[in-house]
Amino acid sequence: MRKLEVVERHHAFFLDSGFIYDPAFSLYTKQFPHGKQAVFLHFTDSEDGNLLEYSLGVRIDQVENIIHKFLPSLSDYSERSLTLVQTPNKIGKELPRVFHVSTNWELSQVMMKAEKFFVSDGFPWLDQMIDPVLLERAFFHKRDYSFKTQNFIYNAFRATALAKLFNPKDYHIIRDGFLSQINRQQMTPFTIASYLQFLSFLDQLH
Repeated sequence: MRKLEVVERHHAFFLDSGFIYDPAFSLYTKQFPHGKQAVFLHFTDSEDGNLLEYSLGVRIDQVENIIHKFLPSLSDYSERSLTLVQTPNKIGKELPRVFHVSTNWELSQVMMKAEKFFVSDGFPWLDQMIDPVLLERAFFHKRDYSFKTQNFIYNAFRATALAKLFNPKDYHIIRDGFLSQINRQQMTPFTIASYLQFLSFLDQLH
């Protein structure tokens, strides 16, 4: 079973839902005036069989354009970065995080479950999260700052920008909370300086 075959079998379903496949990054995207939705297909070989995973994401262009002025990102990443990525098991109860697929029949069964999930939960979630106000609320509900460490800085920048742009009344709660957490986690001086420059920029936005 080849990755290309697996991807091609998904084409009709996602194309019918308005998504276009990007072979360079193995994902389907749906453009909006202010951003895009994305669905990733992760297919890998393993000793236990083939592994198939789905991920869903949204990008708010205004947020990504701002944060990458202050983060040390490669230019091509800043153009394709997503504001939020989530796995299906965190959105609904239909799909596990990973499927083990060994035969075409098993793949067909997985795809039936996946399509049911996307229609009932996945696409509605994406349609909600492309609204910057609703996306900001999703970040705000994580204000315990419990993001994974490796993604913490990017999430701190994104949550702070979202608050400034779309929930200004809570902006100082978010900015001060993440600033305190960055100091407690003893980030590098460069990271701290970048976040402080970022805050200075946001503080002056009206």
